[in-house]
Amino acid sequence: MADECIHGFDEGLCATCFPPKQPEPTATTTSPVRGSTRENARTATHSTRTATAEASRPSSRPSSSARPLTAPPLEVGTMRIYHVTHLDNLAKILGSGAIVPDSGGANPVVDIAAPAVREYRRTAEVPGTDAVLADYVPFLLTPDAHVWDAVRTGTPDPRLRADAVERPAADHVLLVGSVAAARGALTASGTIAASATDASLPGAQVVAEWADVERLLRRLAHDDETARLATAELLVRGDVPLERIALIAVANEKVRDRVRSALAAVGVRARVAVYPPWFLPAGDDVV
Repeated sequence: MADECIHGFDEGLCATCFPPKQPEPTATTTSPVRGSTRENARTATHSTRTATAEASRPSSRPSSSARPLTAPPLEVGTMRIYHVTHLDNLAKILGSGAIVPDSGGANPVVDIAAPAVREYRRTAEVPGTDAVLADYVPFLLTPDAHVWDAVRTGTPDPRLRADAVERPAADHVLLVGSVAAARGALTASGTIAASATDASLPGAQVVAEWADVERLLRRLAHDDETARLATAELLVRGDVPLERIALIAVANEKVRDRVRSALAAVGVRARVAVYPPWFLPAGDDVV
């Protein structure tokens, strides 16, 4: 394993310990203007008219923020996914060797989901399958997801238990993986499901055919739709083995040391990274 910085990232990959080098300002010089004042004025007027005409013409160049028409389609397998859980639930997850869905006996020590949401997911069917939502492990598609930000800001949310927003966000961990790793080699319909909104909300449309899941994820990850990642949910049917988790993100070094001790106790090797921004309210900066 490569050397890591104090935040758990490989050397050179942490934006905090190894901030990107800022480009040096380019020195510019202004050549002295020669010639008569009348000639200079005439030249300046001509230049102004030319610049105005050029600006009024529609540009044939695409915007730098636009996706080129020839760009390959997004490989959805590389998209990161995030499972939030309380630190006190980690020992049970490590003991099981997997993140277990509610119907598989997850029974968290500290539950953050509202009881009504738990009950709904145990009966809500996933279209095109013989499963219900509780047969799936839920993942977020961004660390700035609205439901997680409710915990970070202490904002009451009907999807969360009342006491879930009273505990510090630093008491939680984010288990980070990818769509491809979560799916593994399974190709059966319903292995992965997705929704553009929280699947437990009224009117949520859950898709379970892989082609539909890919299409939805590509649309959500498009430049014009990335804000909707904050409302979306990815569902993985059955247990998600820990080897499919690439990283355990924590808020500070104290929690990192506690997680590493828990990993060592059960003989599990996993990367643990300290990344405070994921545990602060969206938009806040680390001081």
